[in-house]
Parts: sequence; C-alpha cells; structure tokens
Amino acid sequence: MNADLHIHTSVSDGCLTPSEAVAMAKDINLKAIAITDHDTMDGVKEAMEEGEKLDIEVIPGVELSTDYNNFEIHILGYYVDDEDETFQLLLKRLRDFRCKRVKNIIKKLNGLGCNVDIDEVMMIAGEGAVGRPHIARLLTEKGYVRNVQDAFDKFIGSNAPAYVERYRLLPQEVIKMVLRAGGVPVLAHPGIIKKDDMIPELINAGLKGIEVYHPEHSEEETRKYQTMAFKSRLLITGGSDCHGIDRLTGSEMGSATITMFHVEKMKKVAEEIKNVLN
Repeated sequence: MNADLHIHTSVSDGCLTPSEAVAMAKDINLKAIAITDHDTMDGVKEAMEEGEKLDIEVIPGVELSTDYNNFEIHILGYYVDDEDETFQLLLKRLRDFRCKRVKNIIKKLNGLGCNVDIDEVMMIAGEGAVGRPHIARLLTEKGYVRNVQDAFDKFIGSNAPAYVERYRLLPQEVIKMVLRAGGVPVLAHPGIIKKDDMIPELINAGLKGIEVYHPEHSEEETRKYQTMAFKSRLLITGGSDCHGIDRLTGSEMGSATITMFHVEKMKKVAEEIKNVLN
C-alpha cells in the first residue's frame, strides 16, 4: 500500500474534483494521497472528508512556484496549517496575480490573432485557481493548437510570444513561509529543473525533503536524488503530478509513489516543526 504525494485537482489546474481524486486513489489501491494544488488549499477539506469515508489518508498540501536566477522552482508544502492567516494571505496574493497574469496573456493572444477572452478561460477554470493550463485547454478547444503542450510551445510557454512573467518569489522565502505555517517544505521534481547546485542553499534555508520519485525522472536521476537525500538527511517523497484526464504532464495517478514508511517519517517531521512553533 503506497502513497502518491503530488496530485492536482479542479481546485487548481486538474480535472478531477478533490472527491474524485480520492475515489480514484481508492480504485487503484493507494493508501494515502496528498492534494497539492497550485497556490490554494481550498480542495483539502473536501478531499479529507471523502478520505474518511473511503479509508484513504489525505495529506494537506500545496505547490508554490518560485524563481531562482530566472529558473522556475516549485516547492511543495505538506501539513501546512490551512488556518494560518499569514500563509493564506500569501496564497490569496498569488491567486490574485494569477488572474492578472491570465488577463495580460489573453491580451497578447488577441494581438496574435487568437480570439479568446477571460470569461471563456474562467468557464474552464471554474472555481479553481486560474492559470496557463486553462488557457491552453481553451486554445486546444478552439483549434488554435493541437493539444495543451502545443499551446505552451507555440504561445504561452517561457520565451513564447504570449508569455507573461510570473509573480517572483525566492524559493528560500517560500521554504521559510511553509515552515512558519507548520509545514514541511519539499523540492518538487528536481530532475526537471536540473539545478542541483542550488540544493545546498535551499537546505540551509530549511528545506526538509526532495521529491525523489516523479514520472519525468529517469532511473539515474531517481538514484541520484535518493543518494542526495540520504547524504543530506532529507525526507524522500514522490508523486505522479497527476492532473486528471486532461493532463499536461501525461502522468497518471499512482505512476510514481512512495511507501508509507516515508509518509510516517514526514509526519514525524511535521510534528517536530509544529512543536517548535508552539
């Protein structure tokens, strides 16, 4: 019985509702999952309630985008206190900027001949934290691109003509914010980032773990980060980065997991962090 600790729902840019994500976890015999939506924890409560019904442990989480020397670095925060006012204000600020960013991207797309508007994007996003994947889905539906990845490559990815800069936060800042909210900060998919030289600096800032297991990590990368975690006494985590049916990554829930042994280790670290705060 394993755990998938990197799952997105319709509350951000996934296609499954939090309840549907838990039900899928049950169907594929997972013991635990973490809901790690972008810049929001609004789906955690629903998922946890469904988890109690289906006997699936749901770990509260969030994924935050940061900037390190013009590289986008993602930090996962687990067991964050979702009632921490300072942390929730940060998430709201990030979501507000997301909306502003989407509007500016749409302006650029209109100038490039793509007839899209904010209302159409918001219809796709629903109540979720709006972002570029929702724009990509709309461009696909309207036939401007072949698929979501094509939308990023041609229009809205980094260095593409409709790209707009994201809100810039340093990973060190986010790590400290997660810690202050009682959470466990973990570096997401380092094999995608390929900036291993920054990891010691993040450890000094309080990083507690590395996402060793991820669908886009090669076997060699998985071994490398596993060794790094052991040597640096970091937690080992892993997850599929599942976005549901219409997924950008192509990964399916359960395609990358960790054992419950590692979940229990992370839980103990979360308790230690909260004890220090109290």
